[in-house]
Amino acid sequence: MRSALLLVAALALAGCRAGAQEQATILPIDAAVLPGSAAGQMLHQCSRAVPQPGETAWQPGAGDVAALEQALPGALRGRPEIGGPLYPADRDWARVPLGWQRQYVGLVRDGRRYVYGNYFPRRGDQPLDWHTQPVVVCDGGPVFFGVEWDVEARRFTHIAFNGSLG
Repeated sequence: MRSALLLVAALALAGCRAGAQEQATILPIDAAVLPGSAAGQMLHQCSRAVPQPGETAWQPGAGDVAALEQALPGALRGRPEIGGPLYPADRDWARVPLGWQRQYVGLVRDGRRYVYGNYFPRRGDQPLDWHTQPVVVCDGGPVFFGVEWDVEARRFTHIAFNGSLG
């Protein structure tokens, strides 16, 4: 009887620990995961290339977003598109995504899950509710950009920056 109680207690503790690990990954305050129905509008950017749409959508979790965001500074390092006098390559790119608001949507293409991220500088006067409405900015320079993350392969398959300011 005593060993059965110890087993139940150990299983309960393991369950609590697993739940705590799942809760440890929460979505950052400057990030929003939009519903799959927003994918079409988010992939309709006017001054940057976007990946192909998916056949269907899925809802990325905070862990998927965390993996993408952790890998992003390394993927942006040394990109020629982010140089120039207005947006020097050493601008806080090593700290991305800090300083950016971002939206994510999940795409499924050829049976693979992707997360598309839409990045724009943090501002207090956003003209719409960016937590629910895709942000589309024409031009604006490379501080507006989009990335596509292959969830299974844990790598970026698409990175594109908005056109120049001039």
